[in-house]
Amino acid sequence: MIKRILIALSGTSCTPSAIAHGVELAKEHNAELSGVTVIDPNRLKDVGPVPLGGAAAAHELGEHRMQLATEHIEESIAQFEKACGDAGVTNRILRETGDSAEKLLADWRYHDLTVIGLRGLFEYGVLHDHGHLVLDVIGEGLRPLLAVSEEYRPIRSAMVAYDGSPLAARAMKAFCMLDIWKPMPTTVVCFDGEEGETDELLNDAAAYLEAHAFAATKKRVEEKPREAILETMDSCGADLLVMGAAKRTRLGRKLLGDTARYALENSTKPIFLHH
Repeated sequence: MIKRILIALSGTSCTPSAIAHGVELAKEHNAELSGVTVIDPNRLKDVGPVPLGGAAAAHELGEHRMQLATEHIEESIAQFEKACGDAGVTNRILRETGDSAEKLLADWRYHDLTVIGLRGLFEYGVLHDHGHLVLDVIGEGLRPLLAVSEEYRPIRSAMVAYDGSPLAARAMKAFCMLDIWKPMPTTVVCFDGEEGETDELLNDAAAYLEAHAFAATKKRVEEKPREAILETMDSCGADLLVMGAAKRTRLGRKLLGDTARYALENSTKPIFLHH
C-alpha cells in the first residue's frame, strides 16, 4: 500500500517529470505527496582551489551560488505546488539544510516510495555532479525508488531484468506486491545464461507475475546485461525497467551493480529499483 510519496525537488531537467509521475501515483493511491528540497552549503560554497588573494572573490561566488540555488528551489516548489493543486493532491514541502544524501535518507524513512531524477540530485542549476549523488543514496539503501528521465511518459508496460538472484527476486516481488501500478504487460528477461537454466528461471518468474495478474511474456538474451539491457528494453516496448540495485558485501557495505549503474547513467526511461 502506497500512502506517502517523497519527491526530490532537485531543480534539474528531470524535476518536472518527477513531479508528474509523483502526482499521477498520488492520485491513483489517494496518497500524500512530499516535496523535499535540500540546500547543502558545503557543496554550494565549494568553488574549488582558491588562488592567493582570491578569498574575497571565492566568497562572493559562493554566496552567488547560494542565491541561485535558492531561486531554483522556489521555482521547483512553485511547480510542485501548482501540479498538486491542479490535481487535488494533498501535499507538503520539506525544506532541508545540510548534507544532501543524509537529508534525503532521513526523509525517506517515513515514505513508501521515493521519486528522483536520473540526472542528478539537488543541483539547482549550480552543481553538476552528473548523477554521482543518485548512485550514492541508492548505495546507502534508499528503496523502493523510482528514478525518472527528463521526458514524462505514462507507465503502461514494464521489463523485469531477472537472473534468479535474491536481489532480482526482491525487485520483482516489490514491483508486484507494493501495487504501485495496476497490473500491466510485463516482459521478464534473462541475460547471458544457458538455455535450459534460463528457461526455467523465465518460466518461474512469468508464473509469479501472472499470479499477481500481470500479463507476462518471456525473453532470453544472449548478450551480457550491461551491454544489452537498455536496447532490450526498447525492443520490448517497455515504459519501465524493474531491477535490483545493490548487494551487501561481507563487510555489510552495499555496492551498486555494474548493470544498475550503467542503466542509471544512460537510461532515457524510468527505472524502478529495489534491493
